[in-house]
Amino acid sequence: MLNKNKLLGRMAEQGYTQKMLADELGIGTNTMNSKINGKSSFTLEQADCICAILGITEAYDKGEIFFA
Repeated sequence: MLNKNKLLGRMAEQGYTQKMLADELGIGTNTMNSKINGKSSFTLEQADCICAILGITEAYDKGEIFFA
């Protein structure tokens, strides 16, 4: 289960909005919003891409966000 607050916090730290991250992933803003709000899930590929974009490199940090 996604830890929404941790992801949004990391996005804010890096200066990313949901729209900016959605554009980087090649998905729509509504889709991004649904994924952040737990209505659908990020794929493993999307989670890896988000980690790369936001500079999340530690396995612990990845787990805290995507496997809370």
